[in-house]
Amino acid sequence: MAPTEPTNVNVTTAPTLSPTSGPIQRILIIGAGWTGRQIAGQMASHGLDVTLVDNHTAALDVSRQWILDQRESFSEQGYWPEVSREELAGRIHTAAGIDALSGEFDLILESVSEQFSLKRRIIKTYSERFASPTIIASNSSYFTPSMMQPHVISPGRFANLHFHVPIWRATLVDIASGPATDDETIQRLVNLAIRIGQTPLVQRIENPGYVFNWMLKALLQSALQLVDRKVALPADIDMAWKKVTGMAIGPFGIMDQIGVDLIHQTMSHARFVDGDEEWQPLVDILQPYVDSNRLGVKTGQGFFDY
Repeated sequence: MAPTEPTNVNVTTAPTLSPTSGPIQRILIIGAGWTGRQIAGQMASHGLDVTLVDNHTAALDVSRQWILDQRESFSEQGYWPEVSREELAGRIHTAAGIDALSGEFDLILESVSEQFSLKRRIIKTYSERFASPTIIASNSSYFTPSMMQPHVISPGRFANLHFHVPIWRATLVDIASGPATDDETIQRLVNLAIRIGQTPLVQRIENPGYVFNWMLKALLQSALQLVDRKVALPADIDMAWKKVTGMAIGPFGIMDQIGVDLIHQTMSHARFVDGDEEWQPLVDILQPYVDSNRLGVKTGQGFFDY
């Protein structure tokens, strides 16, 4: 008997949208870190108007320059459409904090550190400042929409919009609804994902880590446990994984690619759900790397050198 087709993925049928809530064109991204700059570059290169907001002006300058510096290489490799440097620069704006913002936005996406109190505060503040139909979304890799939705004014416009790094190559975006999320909100985000060259994976049933991260968690946890038990070193673990699977990257290379600090944050929060006994030894392995700024690809050093 043929398996039942799932109904909670890849929603691509567009409904009739109201005149005030059509296609997303103007996006505000909160957080000019490693992930925020990738999202901004992906969106701006595909013709959208993007504003990066961060309290640290240095981070804004670095992120904007990084996007412009990738333009030629990413276009040649087919990751981004061909666009002139001047045109791309004209689509990227920066603001040093919420008070420096002007105008309206179709989507506000927070992409700050994986700290619930910080995300909750930002989502509440921006939902109060920008009224519906502006969509408020979170790029959280761990927290479910229902945890943050109660802090949003007009919660029907809230959902999680989670990107996987490196965004230009991973090309998957998780779109997760909370209990109060409107169907129109989900569809507008699906349309956006397709427009910027991503594959939308819609999740109607909440699950920490969505689909891929839920599976990835088990792999990374197992790899760190092997180190904790002194069974093997990171290089040997990655070698074993690559030799058997034929993949180009192993679990510690994946952590370097995502960002050791992001893995550290996620596992630190997992302690409060699953208990210290399971996660604390693994957090302790990551702590020296975070303390010494060996965060992976983005800093040039992590478990490996780049």
